[in-house]
Amino acid sequence: MSEHQNSANVAGSKKDRSILLAGLITYGVGQSLLYIILMPLGLEIGLTGGQLGTIISISNLAILFAAPVWGKTSDAWGRRSVFVVGMVGYGIGYALLAVGMQAGMLGALLGMPLFLSLLVARLVYGVFAGAAQPAAQAYIADTTDEASRPQGMAMIAAAGGLGTIVGPIFALALAQLHSLAPMYAAAAVGLACAAWAQLRLVEPTRHEEQTEPSESLWRVFRLIFPYLLGWCVVFFAFTAIQLIAGLLLGRQIGITDAEELTNVMGIAFILMAVVTVIMQVVVMQKIKMQPRTLLRVAFILFGLVLLILPQASSTLEIYLVFMGMGFTVSLAMPSLTSAASLTLGPQDQGVGAGLLAAAPTFGMVLGPMTMGFLFEQNPALSIQLCAGMVILTGIYFWFVNVPLVSEAK
Repeated sequence: MSEHQNSANVAGSKKDRSILLAGLITYGVGQSLLYIILMPLGLEIGLTGGQLGTIISISNLAILFAAPVWGKTSDAWGRRSVFVVGMVGYGIGYALLAVGMQAGMLGALLGMPLFLSLLVARLVYGVFAGAAQPAAQAYIADTTDEASRPQGMAMIAAAGGLGTIVGPIFALALAQLHSLAPMYAAAAVGLACAAWAQLRLVEPTRHEEQTEPSESLWRVFRLIFPYLLGWCVVFFAFTAIQLIAGLLLGRQIGITDAEELTNVMGIAFILMAVVTVIMQVVVMQKIKMQPRTLLRVAFILFGLVLLILPQASSTLEIYLVFMGMGFTVSLAMPSLTSAASLTLGPQDQGVGAGLLAAAPTFGMVLGPMTMGFLFEQNPALSIQLCAGMVILTGIYFWFVNVPLVSEAK
């Protein structure tokens, strides 16, 4: 009995990881719903591609500034408290977004008032939901050793992939009740995850016993800059292409009906997520390739996959591009996180996790916003720019001294 109780009180157990993964899967569901539900409905109620890109990007701008603060705050408040804040913010922010969309569909808000109300909802979401990812990453860093950290970070990355599998299924099933039912349900699940974490997640002992002061934010930034750059570029292209693909279906393939567009995008996300989860849960747990090797290959492959999109003339080609993105991004994301974590000492994991959570959001701010507007002027150029950025980043990693697992501090 005593042994069982002690086991239950040790941070990093299967139960603790399940709580973190449930929250991050829910977070991933929310991200996929933006493209499956928000984009088609937004176009239907009169929002432009540029406005939709801005609505998606604005919360990422908030996360960009909030995530490093939350990462550092988790060193003082604890990983659990900050994770709970993130999931509560997710639930409230998503509920506000759904209410704003419903007002637009009912005609209570139209034009600029609708656009501004959705921006406010996304800002609320970004400021608080941005706490979840750095807290979860720091929790895993606290509860894994250096040899097992790449696998731990791969599981964190896999949670987002699982979310993008669950998201489309979730959306297509609940949308039969009401087109916004998936968004309200996602908000409720986020709040449920917050309650579960508050009641059952064990705070890492390793974190509680830290006494060494963290290095300055700027010092940590310089140490892990290549991986922050990599995260930024991955998500610049990744989120921009998801928006572009939805717009491309109308302009290049001729799918303009909102329901058909939702179905096609839902299938694309499911296929991408299935590939991602297989890679993260099965392949990345079995193979022991170094982050150095994966980073040097994954970015170049990602860029080559994107170059297929300007010639896409069928939904099958769209599906193949999304599957290719799932494959290449699943190699890059855990490699970036584990390489950065291995570069830092234990006292800097909170600060590092905050920066690592902020870096992709910088790409997510710029990607959909800039490429959404550029697509309206030149669709092919918007895709080629994304591909070029990714390939150049892959070349850059051939000149970066990415730490080997055996060489980590």
